[in-house]
Amino acid sequence: MTTDGKLTAPVQGQVDADGLLLSADPLLLRLHLHCGGKEGGPLAVPELAELCRLSRRLGMNLSRPVHASDNESRIEMWVETWLSTPEKAEPLSLSIIDWKEYPQDESEKIDPARERDFDRLEGRGAIRTDAALRIIAQQLSGEAGQDYDVIGQSLLDIYDVIPPSANAGLLEAVAERQPIRNQRMRQKGGAQRLFVLQGNPLIDKTGAFAGYRFTATPDDTDADMVTQGTEPKRPGGKLISDSLFGMQLGPALRQPLGKIIANAETISSKLEGPLRGDYASYAKDIASAGRHLLDLVNDLSDLEAIERPEFTVAGDEIDLVDLAHRAAGLLAVKAADHHIRLDLPDEGAKCPASGEFRRTLQILVNLIGNAIRYSPDGSVIKLRVSTEDGFARIAVSDQGDGIATEDQQRIFEKFERLGRSGDGGSGLGLFISRRLAGAMGGSLTVASEAGKGATFTLSLPERKPA
Repeated sequence: MTTDGKLTAPVQGQVDADGLLLSADPLLLRLHLHCGGKEGGPLAVPELAELCRLSRRLGMNLSRPVHASDNESRIEMWVETWLSTPEKAEPLSLSIIDWKEYPQDESEKIDPARERDFDRLEGRGAIRTDAALRIIAQQLSGEAGQDYDVIGQSLLDIYDVIPPSANAGLLEAVAERQPIRNQRMRQKGGAQRLFVLQGNPLIDKTGAFAGYRFTATPDDTDADMVTQGTEPKRPGGKLISDSLFGMQLGPALRQPLGKIIANAETISSKLEGPLRGDYASYAKDIASAGRHLLDLVNDLSDLEAIERPEFTVAGDEIDLVDLAHRAAGLLAVKAADHHIRLDLPDEGAKCPASGEFRRTLQILVNLIGNAIRYSPDGSVIKLRVSTEDGFARIAVSDQGDGIATEDQQRIFEKFERLGRSGDGGSGLGLFISRRLAGAMGGSLTVASEAGKGATFTLSLPERKPA
């Protein structure tokens, strides 16, 4: 086998009705084991296992592209499933006819759990459909796994297009295989959640239309107002949708910035072949600048959201120890680049609290990111949890230059960076974090002395065990 997709023979495997891998050719077995599986155990390649479940659920033979990673390579496959009989208890056969491997450098090796945390941090979910707009995979933000209840159902049976008059435009875009941008959709049923979908058409290896891949971002705009063709207003009558980032420029900027970052990282990692060292360095700088701009767009969008009178947060059951480890995992590479050690609470400890999962993770990522940015190389950042007076607390302490007493309130103001420039910050992170903490019934405080580091403490209402 070569890594350019030219298999000497298809790679075969069999999966039973319970998802157990009954047999596998060496290449498939190697990938299964590298993904954490064991011989005779459940198929451990997530997209491949999902394809098997879908094929069995629909009672159909399917042919799909599948992506996987064994922490050494990114792997792109073309997989065909085959059911010998309509009986669901019979084994399902797999045939992999294309297999391409691309090397990953250390910065690209992100495990699936970290990828899910990035999605949850950004409030982003994913929906995949086939060519008939039937859902073949869905995982919305904040959910632990796939939503199997909707698999096989039409996207338009699960979501209402908002406003209803946009339904024809959506179907026309699908018929013409066009990208779908900024389409508001409301989930039917009791949840009535509102999402903004961004979709790209998928083309299979034969050049045929194979469906859409959507990203789904929660939209806190009042769904009833949008359905009725009106927009919610701020005090004084200004339309929320007239604002700069919330509904218009934010989504429009994220897409090109995402492409710039992805292409620059592809160039800098030399995945497409050799490149002069200085050119690779230029591409790395472009990717870094793109990420800075994207962070600024996200901060401005968050700023706009929290200043809306109707802004609310969820009261999830969360654990601050778990979130500390998740946030640290997202920033592990950045800390390692500066030889900074993150000293975390014992993973077996518990510190239950009430607060929105995504927003709490956002605050902790901001606090740890700031600590890394302003700490000397080779230092230690400590995270400690405690409970007191009905509040669960997590403190992030660094060994940086500290903050003078007269500046300790200024750092929580908009666009305030205490005269620092070129540090990659927007001056909005702490302002947003404190507002989010307050919205969850908690607080964000700082204790510091100049030259002696700083400790930021997030307090949230304690959640008593049931």
